[in-house]
Amino acid sequence: MNQEAKTGKTFIGVSAIIFLSKLLGFARDIFFAGVFGTTVIADIFQVIFSFPSLLFSSIGTALSSVNIPNLTWFTSAKTREERNQYMSNLMAHVTVWSTIVTVVGIIFAPTISSLIAPGVSSSVDHFAITLTRIMMPTLIFVNLTYLTAGILQVHGYFMRSAAISIPFNLLIILALYLRGDDIVILSYVTTIGWLLQFLVQVPVLKREKYALPRFIRHGGQAFVSLRQLVPVLLGNSLLQLCLILDRTFATHLGEGSAAALSFGGNLFVTITSVFIVAMSTVVFPRLSKYCLDEDFDSIRALLATIFKILLFILVPYLILVVIYNQEIISLVYERGAFTSESTRVTSQAFLFYSFAVIGYACQEIFNRVFYALKKFQLPMIVSLVCLAVNIAGNQLLVGYGIAGVSISTAVALLLYAIIMFVLVHKNIGGFAYREVLIYALKLLIPVAGMLGVVIGFKYLGAAGLIMAFLLPLMLSGLVYLALAYICQLIQVFTKKEVV
Repeated sequence: MNQEAKTGKTFIGVSAIIFLSKLLGFARDIFFAGVFGTTVIADIFQVIFSFPSLLFSSIGTALSSVNIPNLTWFTSAKTREERNQYMSNLMAHVTVWSTIVTVVGIIFAPTISSLIAPGVSSSVDHFAITLTRIMMPTLIFVNLTYLTAGILQVHGYFMRSAAISIPFNLLIILALYLRGDDIVILSYVTTIGWLLQFLVQVPVLKREKYALPRFIRHGGQAFVSLRQLVPVLLGNSLLQLCLILDRTFATHLGEGSAAALSFGGNLFVTITSVFIVAMSTVVFPRLSKYCLDEDFDSIRALLATIFKILLFILVPYLILVVIYNQEIISLVYERGAFTSESTRVTSQAFLFYSFAVIGYACQEIFNRVFYALKKFQLPMIVSLVCLAVNIAGNQLLVGYGIAGVSISTAVALLLYAIIMFVLVHKNIGGFAYREVLIYALKLLIPVAGMLGVVIGFKYLGAAGLIMAFLLPLMLSGLVYLALAYICQLIQVFTKKEVV
């Protein structure tokens, strides 16, 4: 492909679409928080439905991570008929096995619900079992959604694949508005929403001449892809598994603790994934192509650009969360049943989860380097080690409440980032970390300007939502962007790369 691609500009476009999707996700969580607050019913829903939204999504992401390099190869080196046979067979396998797991999950829902939410009161066990049965079919829809999103990304439909959660969020908001606190109806609508995310992609499959699955063929590349699924799933799910474990531990901390961790963790993932997921979405097909061509120089150059862009965005995010975590939670959630006490405990989770942002970025970016290289085992091994660290950390720090549980996840993700950096450097050669480090040092100038604005407002004793939070937040952001432009740091978004 002899064309110029601008990682930064494509990233901005995809980020804008994901931002709109996440904005609707914010609205969905705000509606939910206003209706249910941090009650035991909210605990049950958040714990039970964190299972499909985190674990099932991790399975879908793993499928996509395995499929994209293989589909890139079929698209580049094979005929359309061979490409279609591969995808049809893969989708058929995924549909059949997902259906089997779904049926088993429905039958054994009482056991599954007791494992997911062991600290839930026996008086509401029936709710947990009912919600578990309702959520099990989402496994089928999530897997099909992520497989088809991978097809869209390989063919360059980045905007379309990023927009699929928009109708999902609108549907849930509508259900909350019309049916209020009917948790069972909301659960059915959530499951139907995942089916909708798959269906909105079907027109693109037809446009690119793909056929929906009709039968299963044994063997072939589709079967090889499924065998690669488990190591990819374990390697690419560290943050998601940590969040699930945190909420399970939190069921022993008292009413509302699991919901507070869920709200805080969801806000962290929602904000940061706008940029991290957008970046991994844009670069993964390109990384797969570079690895097919064994073009390691281009991989190193692309990684340097990726981390400069992410540093530019995530460093000010982290600083502002440290300063304004309670104000952010209050602005987003505090209304209805979500009280000032809910804000206090949720802001702790939001603050400490935010320190996991480096590990989250490395999970999404470094793992895809190894998947493109067809080295699926390394991320899995590192992920399992760090997951054990998280479990041990939860055991040691659960006595410190929500703060201790969320700190444990941040430490596990930071360890993951360090180990994966060393392994990537070893596998692709001299990763340009010095270039990235110099860029990070230059960022200290706009960061200092941003902090100067925030400290100035605090020194003047500004009070109220506007003067003490919104105005300094806006002005500090403008100062950061202006100084970054003067220091020529913002040009990383317009850098051209030959692909």
